[in-house]
Amino acid sequence: MRIRTIVAGIAALALLAGCGESGGTTGTPTTTTQSSATDTGSGAPKIENPLDVHAFETNACGALTPAQLEAYGLPGITGRVNNTAAGGGCIWLGTNTPAKMSPGYSFLPEGTNISTILANKDTTYEAFEQLPAVQGYPTYMALVADNRKDGYCTAVMGVSNEKAMLFSFQSSAGSPKAADPCGAVTEFANLVITTIKAGAK
Repeated sequence: MRIRTIVAGIAALALLAGCGESGGTTGTPTTTTQSSATDTGSGAPKIENPLDVHAFETNACGALTPAQLEAYGLPGITGRVNNTAAGGGCIWLGTNTPAKMSPGYSFLPEGTNISTILANKDTTYEAFEQLPAVQGYPTYMALVADNRKDGYCTAVMGVSNEKAMLFSFQSSAGSPKAADPCGAVTEFANLVITTIKAGAK
């Protein structure tokens, strides 16, 4: 049940995040362009150093190394491809292990970026706020339902003016990271971005 909840939550957030594609804001085109992050009036920051994620869109579970997983508190956990996400993704199911947590991420579909997400933040999310940037990439807590008290948090991150990523974290009672799930999802995102940067060189 918990596994299905995590996966369904990621998929739902991915779909909701893309609502700006069809609705737009004040008649803006649905196709994103290099300048779209500043043209919609959403207040999205322009991303000066876009991240090359191409290699990981088809190998999402390669974004965490065994050493990173152990340092994060998930030793021996293998990533599982998340085929239900709107984009390619991976989830590390450790909720039923001593770690009592399951982080995951996915690439949001084309046409969904920080600009479209910010344009719909007041109608899509129960809780939405800016988090510290992760390695220079703008990051926002984005919760369709505010379940932080239950050890759950999701965050969206702009990795280019056209592309965004979704990170999720679910924990159960007894997890050392349960008290600060949004801190845990930010920590997890930092590990993923570190690997993607290294792999894109």
